[in-house]
Amino acid sequence: MKRGSLLSVLLILMILVSGVLGADEITLRLESRIIETWDGEDSAYFSDSGEPISWKVRGSKFSAEDRPLLAYVLGEWPSDLFGSKPDDPDSLGIVGIKGAFDRQGYNQIELIPGTGSGDDFTAKAIPLPGRVQMVDFWVWGANYDYYVELHFRDYQGMAHVLTPIRIEQKRESGSIKFVGWKNMYINMPNYIKQAVNYKPELATLSLTKIVFTTHPAEVVTDFYIYLDHLKVLTDMHESFYDGFDLTSPQKLDEIWGAGE
Repeated sequence: MKRGSLLSVLLILMILVSGVLGADEITLRLESRIIETWDGEDSAYFSDSGEPISWKVRGSKFSAEDRPLLAYVLGEWPSDLFGSKPDDPDSLGIVGIKGAFDRQGYNQIELIPGTGSGDDFTAKAIPLPGRVQMVDFWVWGANYDYYVELHFRDYQGMAHVLTPIRIEQKRESGSIKFVGWKNMYINMPNYIKQAVNYKPELATLSLTKIVFTTHPAEVVTDFYIYLDHLKVLTDMHESFYDGFDLTSPQKLDEIWGAGE
C-alpha cells in the first residue's frame, strides 16, 4: 500500500474512533413527550416539582382595558391532529387568548407558564426533558398579520428566542397569518448546548414564555388566538456507568435536598 493511501486510512480510523468516544451527544433514543395539552386547567405538571402548570397572559403598554384575557375551551381540538370524531371529545380542550390594543404597532402578548393563580401566580420556566431536537404546537389563526416566537433558557441562564415555521410555508418564519388550525415547529439549533462533559451530562433547556407580536400595519381591535398540544421530540439517551444512579434527580434530591 502506498504511503499516501496508508495515511488516509489511518486518518479515517482516527475520525471514526473520535466519533465513537464523543457519541454521548449523538441522538440514540428519540421520544415524543407532550409538555402541555391545555385540556382544561391542571392538564400538565412540572417534572421537577409535580406542581400543575398554570398560564398567565400579559399585554404590552397599549393593551386595551381588561385585555388580554385567557380561557380554557373544552370540547375543541384541531381535526388534523385528533380527527373529526375522537374517542373522547369531551376530554379534549384548547387554550384561547382574547386581545386588543389601543393603537397599532409592535404590540405584544406574552403567554407565561408558572404556578398558582391570580395574585399568587409566580412565573416558572418549564424544564424540557432530554436533549430537545424539535418543538411543535398547534395555532389557530384568524388571518391577522401577527407573529409568534418561543423563548427558552439554557442551563447557563442564557436566553434564546426562536421562531417556529409551518411545513407548507417555511419562508415566513413565525407568521400566523392563516385561517384555522396549523401545526408550527422549531428545529432546535445546534448552537444551543444541551449537554456537558461532566455528570450529570444533560444540560436542561427550559421554556420561559410564548410571545405574539402584531405587525404595525395590522388592525389590533378584538382578536382571538388559540393554542393546543405543545410537545417536544427529544433524545432521552443517557450513558450508563458504575454509580449512574448518583446523578439521577431523585437521588440528588434525596441526598442534598435537605443537606446542611
